[in-house]
Amino acid sequence: MRLDDLKYEFPKMPKEMKEMIEREVEKQVKTEYPQFKKRKKLAGRTIAASVAAVMILGTTVYAGVRAYRLSQKPVGKYGVEVKISKEDSGKDDLNVPMDIPNVKLNVGYLPERMVKTEEGKYSYEDNLYKGGISILLYKMDTGDETFEMQQEDVSLSEDFTVNGYEGVYLESPDLYEAETSFHKRIYVAYTDLHYVMEMYAASDVSKEEAVKIAEGIQLVPTDEKENEAVVSTCSWSEYQEQKALDSKNEPADFAMQSIVAEEKMENTHTVGESFFAAKEGLSLKVKEVQVSDDISLLNSEFVDEELRGQTDENGRLLPADIQYIKEGSTESLSEVVKSRQVPQKLVYVTVEYTNVGEKELSDVLFFGTLERITKKDGKMYLSNGISYEEPEEGDTWTVASNRGLSSFFDMYYYDVFGGERHNNYIESIKPGETVAVHMGWIVTEEELGNLYLSLDTHGGLEFSDSALALGYVDLRQ
Repeated sequence: MRLDDLKYEFPKMPKEMKEMIEREVEKQVKTEYPQFKKRKKLAGRTIAASVAAVMILGTTVYAGVRAYRLSQKPVGKYGVEVKISKEDSGKDDLNVPMDIPNVKLNVGYLPERMVKTEEGKYSYEDNLYKGGISILLYKMDTGDETFEMQQEDVSLSEDFTVNGYEGVYLESPDLYEAETSFHKRIYVAYTDLHYVMEMYAASDVSKEEAVKIAEGIQLVPTDEKENEAVVSTCSWSEYQEQKALDSKNEPADFAMQSIVAEEKMENTHTVGESFFAAKEGLSLKVKEVQVSDDISLLNSEFVDEELRGQTDENGRLLPADIQYIKEGSTESLSEVVKSRQVPQKLVYVTVEYTNVGEKELSDVLFFGTLERITKKDGKMYLSNGISYEEPEEGDTWTVASNRGLSSFFDMYYYDVFGGERHNNYIESIKPGETVAVHMGWIVTEEELGNLYLSLDTHGGLEFSDSALALGYVDLRQ
């Protein structure tokens, strides 16, 4: 299994930044009603736009009198290398320092019903946060000619020009035609300003519309540094440093986070057991766990069309489709090798939050992640949510993809709201008072024997120090 091969869910990004953004998104679930929200693994709906906001930027390059060209060349049969090359103009004046300006992003064209959802992120009104386009700008602080991206599993690649700027369009196979997936990518080099745009377009945006959006984008230099219109960017030097760090350390780091010795989970709790939260004066208890074949435990008023699409006419949950995929490379395209169906269940949990202190608690954040954890040879293995199961020797597939709502470990359903965004906060808990929160998840029947609930508000699919210190709640059936 390859951790970086997630193009069907969201754009790739460095691991540390991905985890940072994931935790913040988990805490700030945007909803006004207690309902299921299909949210892509590892925060897919905000990745491309949010990654830029957590970067520290460099600002200086050395400019010369040269012409720069964005071009592509094949790598193997289905790989493409996109890079900027320089053409000597007869002068070589590369020692003149030049500050790269901050820029404002003007989007001149959007398809009908497409709206801005956050910085660099646009989606259709009837498919908010699940598709559309995501824009990321690289600030070429190491020189334009250092830009180079290599993509594999490319089924279509084309050169084009927008407003005098050179661009490259790439497309990968869309294996999940019934769902929204990011399988298109556009690069445009603004070499006069020393920026490169990377745009991800989802399956609900046609190639023609994606290119048309790119044609309408303008970068406007500005002296302003802090303004809503000033775009957060990703410096190329920081990106390269993080990429090198990930390449060197990710396998070991990931293994440490997803596998721990059994004794590390000695703080595990049972249903009905009270334990203290990280917030002083707050006690937690999972009072009740209910497992159902249907959604009758939920208030039908708040059941959205997406969840209804996972049920039959009687409200019973339909099985999840597990697709076994052979991932693409520079020599082959991704393909579905086989598939099977697995029954799905609703897990409905009542969690009690009790103020055991002497002061009133306000804006109490709550969050629940339903982890899948297995034990083997004295070690505990936590599923990372990428592959439903691991291939064995002789298997031709490399990743098993769960296409049902059971593929998402987030807290889909809750019925208490507070805070300025009216989301997953308890507005107030007075001394001695208990507030009950109902949470819900969809899981496959095969996973019922591996369920552990983490009430750690940091979220994330890992054995973090904070999650282990708080302790998991054993929900195995």
